[in-house]
Amino acid sequence: MTNRIALLLLIVFGTLGLACEPEATAPPTLNLLSSTINGGSLSDGMEGVAPEARLELVFSSSLDQVAFEEALMLEPAANVTVSFSNQGSKAILDLELAGNTTYTLSISGDAIGQNGGVPDPPFVLTFTTRAAGSAGSACTSGNADCLSAFVAEGAGSLPVYNSFPVFEAEGPWTGLTTAVIVVHGANRNADDYFEYLMFSLQANELENEALLLAPQFQEAPTADHTLYWSGNGWREGQTANGTGNGSSFAVIDGMISQLADAARFPDLKKVIITGHSSGGLFTHVYAGANRSEATHPNLNFEYVVANSQYFYYPDGQRINESTNQLYLPNDCNGYTIWPFGYEVAPPYLSGTTSAEINDQFVNRSVTYLLGNGAGPDGALNTSDCAATLLGPSRYERGENMYRYMNLVYGDNHNHKRSIVPGIGHDGAGMYRSDAFQTLLQGLID
Repeated sequence: MTNRIALLLLIVFGTLGLACEPEATAPPTLNLLSSTINGGSLSDGMEGVAPEARLELVFSSSLDQVAFEEALMLEPAANVTVSFSNQGSKAILDLELAGNTTYTLSISGDAIGQNGGVPDPPFVLTFTTRAAGSAGSACTSGNADCLSAFVAEGAGSLPVYNSFPVFEAEGPWTGLTTAVIVVHGANRNADDYFEYLMFSLQANELENEALLLAPQFQEAPTADHTLYWSGNGWREGQTANGTGNGSSFAVIDGMISQLADAARFPDLKKVIITGHSSGGLFTHVYAGANRSEATHPNLNFEYVVANSQYFYYPDGQRINESTNQLYLPNDCNGYTIWPFGYEVAPPYLSGTTSAEINDQFVNRSVTYLLGNGAGPDGALNTSDCAATLLGPSRYERGENMYRYMNLVYGDNHNHKRSIVPGIGHDGAGMYRSDAFQTLLQGLID
């Protein structure tokens, strides 16, 4: 009896002892908040990934950097450089991959958060790279790695950001079907515009078939580059200052002349010239003035004018915004002087009549890319009558230009319009927008 009581007490107290032991605490969950590859959306099973890729993973809390790198696995093995930002909550993976290869990238379910957090669910991503052509993978950053010099024959040199070093190596550059030349704005920040355009090329998997060039029209000469424009003449095709005496239009002509060499660029079929703000003005007047399109009939040319505040009009008529009809202003001296009209045209146009320029302008393929955002625009010229005759905002000035083309030429012109909803005077917003990406795909396809 005594033994039975003792056994019963042992069972009861043993059970109570177990009940008093603390329960094991589950580790905190570490959530993946966002993931991108080369600035675009990331999804499992992706194909056509660039062999040089940047993967960015943002987590819900800071990472234990050593634990993260130990948990990271890439099969088959390749070069992976890991860095961190956002107080350690963002992991940046720079990948150097083989072409035409399927990879699996995974992060084990071990604790990788500074707080012991475990990824839930475990991260697994499978993707396939595109085959690298003879041009290799595009250079994608607006830094010194993508910067070289373009030498304009008989004029001088200027810096140009390029996705492939086409002015330094002979090639042949097979697989490049399109050249995109983007012209910076008044801040002369060609590096930024290179990255704006590269974002959209990569988002649409076009960076290895479209050559991207972003020339830098310098304000002063440098040790390496002689061509410069101390004022705004570069955006109007004027001649450079100093010993280098090339027109800014002639510089682009020179680039296109090299691109037109079928031995070096056997697959190139199209040239797209675009610019935003002051670069938009450059593109607009270059569309009508340039000699390249007539010189190289084997290439197709497109011009995309983004958010310019100034426009070239073939005659002295303007739009009456009250009636949406044409009229001839009589109270603004000089409103037809270049670049608003043909008067006092730059030396580049010597020997070319206004009728010839206007015919080219009307028949060349120009798209007005207009942001209709209503944000502030401190750079808008609202004082000179030649400017205010064009309209009260960049958007309205672009609309008026397109309306003018329809009223004067009806169906007999080759100009189009594309609206970027909600974006104002913002180069990054314009060139990274869905509207521009759709336009870009249509122009390249």
